[in-house]
Amino acid sequence: MLYNTIINYKINNNNKIIICNFLCYKKKIFNLKIKNKFYKKLLNIKQIIYLFFFFNYWKKIEFKNVCLFTTIFKNNIISNIDALFKLFLISIGKIICNLLNLNQIFEKLQNLIWTNIGCFCINNFNNLNFNKINLIIESIDKIPYLTKFLIPKNVRISNTNRVRLGSFLSKGVTIMSEGYVNFNTYIGKNCMIEGRVSSGVYVSNNTDLGGSSSIMGTLSGGGKNIISLGNNCLLGANSGIGFSLGNNCIIEAGLYITSGMKIFLIIKNNFIIIKAKNLAFINNLIFYRNSINGKIECCKNLTKSIIINKILHKN
Repeated sequence: MLYNTIINYKINNNNKIIICNFLCYKKKIFNLKIKNKFYKKLLNIKQIIYLFFFFNYWKKIEFKNVCLFTTIFKNNIISNIDALFKLFLISIGKIICNLLNLNQIFEKLQNLIWTNIGCFCINNFNNLNFNKINLIIESIDKIPYLTKFLIPKNVRISNTNRVRLGSFLSKGVTIMSEGYVNFNTYIGKNCMIEGRVSSGVYVSNNTDLGGSSSIMGTLSGGGKNIISLGNNCLLGANSGIGFSLGNNCIIEAGLYITSGMKIFLIIKNNFIIIKAKNLAFINNLIFYRNSINGKIECCKNLTKSIIINKILHKN
């Protein structure tokens, strides 16, 4: 599948494109055809760009350093702009996380200096004159903040440098100051994030991640298993998981459970020893550590719903 965009780009001293604005994006524009009784014609690039203007796909465009860029979402990343465009497609909701091919993303992305007046190539930065400009260096990184490219609607973000491009935030999401959302992630409606959502993680609706909680992702030894949280889940403060949860599940504060840990599952007053990964996607479970013997136990969540503070969630 082809995704196409018109970009207004910026180059470094070596005339290599390092950053751009995505002015317009469209799927499969190369297959656009005009059909009627009299003729059938495949449009060329100039005609396609003309149609974008004619139908007012964007209101204003600067014609300096403008070009058409195309990416194939199943192919490996080939350049810095290709990587940024694929992350942008995730953030605007065109493609759900984990469906795009992000192989070689860190090899192709460039480490840039991100500031309040734009981004700069590291090698060129010291040669620039900023004497009369109030310059603030916000980060030196390969992946920018989400808000460098778009402002999500109906979302509250306490600290924007904690949310990276390539994350998708649904309506009603609140990201508190210590919350962190990495690229290639999905956050469902009305979630409150005070913990860390690692790359590759899918969080469903009405779920709370308590302060300093953590969800194991697919980077840094996390493996290829994609971890997801169901609707109405709660991760207590300083807790964490390395396996997927179903709906209406609770992890006790301070309890980190990896997929291979032994869980004492309580069924009709009897204990069954089972690995945590075998409880993945099962609804209505509570995980906690027995304060007397230290064993990790799991029982049925009889309430079948998590009571949340609606005032805090409302943004």
